[in-house]
Amino acid sequence: MRRSAGRGRGPAGLGKLAVAVAAAGLALCSCTVGPSTRPPVAVQGPSAVDGAPEPPQRRPPPPPGPVVPVPDVGRADAVDFIDCTEDLQAILPVRIPSDRPLRFECADIPVDADSDTGRRRQSSIGLMRASLDNQPPGTRPPLLILGDSDGETGTTRAARLAATVPASLLSHFDLIGMDRRGEGTSRLDCAPPDLREDILNTDVSGPDPRAVDRLLEDARQIVQECYLTEGDTLTRYDTAHTVQDVERARRLLGVRTLSALGLGDGARALSVWAQGSPSSVGRVVLDSPPDPTQDAIGAAEARATAAEATFDAFAKDCAARPGCPLGADPRATLRQLAEQLRNRPEPGPDGDQLTGTGMLHAVLIGLDDPEGWPALTAAIAEAQRGSSTGLLRYLDQMVGLNGRFDLSLATTCNDTTQRVSPPQVTGLIAKWRTDHPVFGAVMAQRLLMCTAWPVPAEPARPGPANGAPPMLVLATALSPRQPLQGYQRAADQLAPARVVNWQGAGRGAYPRTPCVTSAVDALWVNGTVPPASVLCPP
Repeated sequence: MRRSAGRGRGPAGLGKLAVAVAAAGLALCSCTVGPSTRPPVAVQGPSAVDGAPEPPQRRPPPPPGPVVPVPDVGRADAVDFIDCTEDLQAILPVRIPSDRPLRFECADIPVDADSDTGRRRQSSIGLMRASLDNQPPGTRPPLLILGDSDGETGTTRAARLAATVPASLLSHFDLIGMDRRGEGTSRLDCAPPDLREDILNTDVSGPDPRAVDRLLEDARQIVQECYLTEGDTLTRYDTAHTVQDVERARRLLGVRTLSALGLGDGARALSVWAQGSPSSVGRVVLDSPPDPTQDAIGAAEARATAAEATFDAFAKDCAARPGCPLGADPRATLRQLAEQLRNRPEPGPDGDQLTGTGMLHAVLIGLDDPEGWPALTAAIAEAQRGSSTGLLRYLDQMVGLNGRFDLSLATTCNDTTQRVSPPQVTGLIAKWRTDHPVFGAVMAQRLLMCTAWPVPAEPARPGPANGAPPMLVLATALSPRQPLQGYQRAADQLAPARVVNWQGAGRGAYPRTPCVTSAVDALWVNGTVPPASVLCPP
């Protein structure tokens, strides 16, 4: 997508669970867990001394299950929440069911992001409390919601979950959405808009030998511009400082242990927090955490592999619908469209243009949400007919009004010490063009974006959370973010952890299916940890 540089920008803006559910737990909703042992059959009648068979030897009782903390309420008045129901309802991306009158309250909490050489002195981040309006706020334990740096904010995600989780969960917890540094009202907004768009549009796999150099120069200019407004605080948009903010939020909320849900690199932040503050950890769920064993190149190639597999699932979904507009081979259709747009970008409103590389970035964003795949199909078909509007809307989530490009770039670069040179990227493009023919070049392109970024001294690294209670790791079989094995490696390294393997597709598993939802809510509400990995159908 290309825009004129003068485009305007603006500011960011649960009844109780049935006893049967708690008892059956994860066996409900077609979930399966590891093998169970049938209890011994009781023997009645005469004993062996009377000539009867020897009764079975009494077995010792099974060891107790893992202990998870009981959530505490904390201090209801510790944070100065102000009612913001009307404001949030106006922008909520989902409909609020009629069975749950919701109250939304907003607040700011201080952070120590100030610096002697910082240009912008960020002093707070946003919190949002979502609760049932028919119950006094602050009388239930808090459940922290932390989002992904390139997704919707933590406060928005908490509001969405309040409208979509089982209503019974809201009778046990208040959902507390927490924005990361650089989100919400403190949105990181330092890169020139035209440079953001140039980077997303640069075609490093095309015939122009200067494309890699131009992209690298754009990345350098972004760093320079961001340093003018941020100073050395630019390096504080990372997992390590998010971890500090999670612990600060726990203390301000006045709870001994904090229950939480993290998505993507928000899940990584919670795992690092659990590693460093195990006694603070409550009932924690990590949805789609990144693979902690890979470097930047390994992560990029894994994402290319995952994106290709998810697109194949998207193509099958289209073919299963009557009259799939992408034809018998949607993969070939997409590649033809990319070539068409490479030679002749499609104009859009406000001076925008849809390029071949921009189109692939848009499709990657659309693959995150399987419920929106019909809309993505329609947008691709429209682009074939000369209309770029539908796909440009996906790109707006990154580089448009209130886009997330800057924070995603800063977090990615601040969380790794690896920097990839242009010759390395050129070699990867040539190899991945064969191994990952649709999305390989796009993933290689992204590696260059951190080349000019300052190298962090010691980025946060997940590891075993010794002393913490067991957590749940949610893994998705077909995610455009990483293959299933990456989620398993995250759980293996985190230990103690249990895995819920969802055989579905998209970004994030909770609360997409009853099986996943029952497993997660059993932990949060009842403190029930599955004895083995859980397998959930699509």
